[in-house]
Amino acid sequence: MAENDGPGAGLTIDELARRAQLPVRTIREYQTLRLLPPPERRGRVGFYGPGHLQRLELIGRLQRRGYSLAGIRDVLQAWAAGTGLTSLLGTEPGPAPVDEIPLRLTRTELSARVPALSGPALARAEKAGLVRPDGDGFLVRSPALLALVADGTAAGVPVGDMVSLAGTLRQQLTPVAETVADLIAGRLLPARQTGQNPAELVTLLQRGRLLLLQAAASTLADSLAAALLQRSADADGATALRAALEQIRVGVIADASGNIGYPAAL
Repeated sequence: MAENDGPGAGLTIDELARRAQLPVRTIREYQTLRLLPPPERRGRVGFYGPGHLQRLELIGRLQRRGYSLAGIRDVLQAWAAGTGLTSLLGTEPGPAPVDEIPLRLTRTELSARVPALSGPALARAEKAGLVRPDGDGFLVRSPALLALVADGTAAGVPVGDMVSLAGTLRQQLTPVAETVADLIAGRLLPARQTGQNPAELVTLLQRGRLLLLQAAASTLADSLAAALLQRSADADGATALRAALEQIRVGVIADASGNIGYPAAL
């Protein structure tokens, strides 16, 4: 992505803000945080080009993926230095965390996060594996899944449906895990027994686990988008849904050297 667009750049900050659908103050904040390159100066007026608009789109996509502004600055600095961007974006195995730290909550804290999760719904959540009794409180293996249940119920989806989703997710992923375990135990371990260094196995399993988690996330994201579009093809809100999906997709693609581009579709 170009840092600016040379003499042909022609958007004022107000025009850039309208094109990006952002407040002018937000663009100025991004410049202060060094997230956005400076404009080309012509006298006392700064002009912006398509590269600036693309940068704003990328910042928005990274924010929707959960990056803080400080984190986005690190990503962009890594990009500028020619290192680390593909790892941070998840397009190449790297240090970016894809697993979660389990969360321990008291009954009051759990109720505050998901008010609908009480009585029979709570019992179903325990059976589904969403929460697990832990002393006087509960242990949540996936805080993200609990947050998804909270968001769904807050949006009007019945809590029973959201809990069923959590249970289905666990049920459907178990056969995948068993298939991978069979490959490791039945194929990988026997092939590596002779002269095997235990540290090598740890490294291999760590990398394989990360690859599997990242692959599962990407595959599920694509499958979910396709399923949503198929089910809403003739619905009244199809246009709005397509626009929303376009806003949350990754939107960039990397080549083998880590250069980022903007494909027509991904």
